Amino acid sequence: MKLVYLSLLAMLVFGCGESESRAKPVDVAINGDFIQSETSQPVSIIPLPASVKKLEGEFFVNAQTVIVAEEGALSVAEYIQSQFGPATGYRFPIVSSNNVDNAITLLLDDAFSEEAYRLIVTANGVQISASTRAGLFWGVQSLRQLFSQDIELNAPVNKRVWPIAAVDIEDQPAFSYRGMHLDVSRTFFPVDFIKQYIDLLAMHKLNYFHWHLTDDQGWRIEIKKYPRLTEIGAWRDETVVGHTYDRDGLYDGQKLGGFYTQAEIRGIVAYAQQRQVTIIPEVDVPGHASAILKAYPEYGCVSKEFSVQANFGVFPEVLCPTEKTFAFLEDVFSEVIALFPSPYIHVGGDEVKTVQWQNCASCNAIMAEKGLKDYLALQGYFISRVEAAINKMGRKIIGWDEILEGNVAPSATITSWRGIEGAIHAAKAGHDAIMAPGSHLYFDHYQSRSVEEPLAIHGLTPIRETYSFEVIPEVLQNTDAAKRILGAQGHLWTEYVRSQAKAEYMILPRMSALAEVVWTDTSKRSWEDFSKRLPYLMERFSAKGLNVAKSAYVVNAQISYTAKGFKVDLSSDMPEVNIFYTLDGSLPNAQSQQYLEPLLLPKGGTLRARAQSKLTGEMFLERRLTLQSHKGIGAKITLNAEVDRAWNTDPEVSLVDGILARDQIFQLDDWATFPGEAVEAILEFPEMTEISLFNLGFNAGRFRHFYAPTAIELWSSNDGQNWKALASARAADINMESVSATLHVKPTSMRYLKVKVENHAKRFSTEDSKMIPVTLYIDEMIVQ
Repeated sequence: MKLVYLSLLAMLVFGCGESESRAKPVDVAINGDFIQSETSQPVSIIPLPASVKKLEGEFFVNAQTVIVAEEGALSVAEYIQSQFGPATGYRFPIVSSNNVDNAITLLLDDAFSEEAYRLIVTANGVQISASTRAGLFWGVQSLRQLFSQDIELNAPVNKRVWPIAAVDIEDQPAFSYRGMHLDVSRTFFPVDFIKQYIDLLAMHKLNYFHWHLTDDQGWRIEIKKYPRLTEIGAWRDETVVGHTYDRDGLYDGQKLGGFYTQAEIRGIVAYAQQRQVTIIPEVDVPGHASAILKAYPEYGCVSKEFSVQANFGVFPEVLCPTEKTFAFLEDVFSEVIALFPSPYIHVGGDEVKTVQWQNCASCNAIMAEKGLKDYLALQGYFISRVEAAINKMGRKIIGWDEILEGNVAPSATITSWRGIEGAIHAAKAGHDAIMAPGSHLYFDHYQSRSVEEPLAIHGLTPIRETYSFEVIPEVLQNTDAAKRILGAQGHLWTEYVRSQAKAEYMILPRMSALAEVVWTDTSKRSWEDFSKRLPYLMERFSAKGLNVAKSAYVVNAQISYTAKGFKVDLSSDMPEVNIFYTLDGSLPNAQSQQYLEPLLLPKGGTLRARAQSKLTGEMFLERRLTLQSHKGIGAKITLNAEVDRAWNTDPEVSLVDGILARDQIFQLDDWATFPGEAVEAILEFPEMTEISLFNLGFNAGRFRHFYAPTAIELWSSNDGQNWKALASARAADINMESVSATLHVKPTSMRYLKVKVENHAKRFSTEDSKMIPVTLYIDEMIVQ
């Protein structure tokens, strides 16, 4: 029945998320009775629809609201009941007549493209039109965000009516492939969490779930013909504590594992299908095979005792390219395909070490027989055999971009993770490709430089970095090859994600940024607009009880060094915040000094800063800077050393910039990285300079424990040719538990300072099963 809207509407926000005060209650007439209701939420939808138009009035969902749906839309109608029923307490009966007021009407209309929809809300009701169930379902997700955040609660809320703003939304996705990945090999997650993960994909209009089911640390899918895969391969005896490559090799001593039964997988697949999500299972071959070989060592190339790995990394364990291995894999994939209706099966193909193939007589015989020129070609042969078997079963393969190094068929789709180059190459060669570069779409990275961020793998990917990603690279713009880029995918690898709460923290809200990247046309996207809508969605996550990260609010800092000292510019990527800071070591609060203009710190010091919401008063995560003025800042450095420039592109600057990284690490290029046994650096001062102290940083604080140098030597010179020894420290003099080492010298004037740092330490490599040299990470060279 018709509802009468009797009050002025609070200002709506269409795609801009402007801040506003909380709306005042209004009176609503229902069946002749007046009741008080809140006004509707601002229109703040993520991902941003293609078109949003404001209409007059509101629609008030109440106990008499029904769902109108024809037979082809019944599954979507049932989803509405399950999604909106718990919080409202309403039944939402499903009826077939479409001539009904006070209804949510689902209308199938062939005029729309496959995933497009139109959502119209008036004072009389809601109508969602689309040509497919997928389109209707995405329309429901937009409708969901028109409700207040309370709709996400799983218990009745004391409201008689639920207002939603009157709008006309026309929408369709920019890309057909919109994906999220989850690694359950490193950390096994229960069925309920997998369903929750799928719910989050659906909420964001993401339609592919890449389920990484096997790896060195555990096999997670029941294969009835090979029960040892889960009886043995699904369990590891312990797990490394901290980072695999840290100085101290610590383990938790706890057996860890688990797997999904085929019955559980069928249930998860059905659950995903109702939510328009296609699950792509990954069985990673031929590398990352430790768990397989622990269960069935006969499919390896070497005779040894295999282990389900307790460490993380890239291991030499690889499947042998023999006929019995291919028969085994055909059996495995036949059971996998029977469980997953996806048109794609992901076969991995990444990070394959070939050392075991090189020492395998049968492998070399196969290479000679097939005319394979090298071991990359042998990897290509392996993948092509697997691909042929999967194609014979009516499916296509997806593989990581390494499979391009072999001779894979054009029907193979490429997941480009080592940057965007793999996708570019694939598209030009006639392959479909999915963008998945670690730089923007790996959500196991740190998401801010706050000292409060939990442990993560190396790498820094803030949400704004994710939002900036362009799926179609410039080099492919306006070319036929651009059509081969199907979309993009975010990833959550779980080496350092050991709980469901941590998983939620790592993906939310970066998943939201990804969703807009792949759904919304690039011409309509802007960070300024997205950042205004994001807080409303984050409130929705909180209402659902999810552990959403507030890292987007962390204070940014731009630092420059001048003759007067350090100039520090602070800012936030988020709107409607104030920034407070301290210089005395205390934690900032609302009574601390407010940041209003750039700071000048003549000698440096410790700067602590936090942003505070102007709307709620919430204080967000702390950003901390440790700055040290010293005589070496700006000195010209000449390095005579092997430098790992894959991690540190400009060590000549970072070693003497006055910005200390030794108490924290977010990405490895904060540090100068040296894989060799010795580092020699010559600092050239602009004039004769007297020094009495040298300090070298080498430890990254609470989450990372790097190796200390085995020796440090200092030499002085006035001409850069003749050198005089100043001081030295040997391993026994260097405190491994400290973050740095200090050498005191008799005050000496010089133009040149030579620093020799030795690195003769070795560690046992679980990947190579032998002792190898350690990598030396160096922070600031402080000269006083």
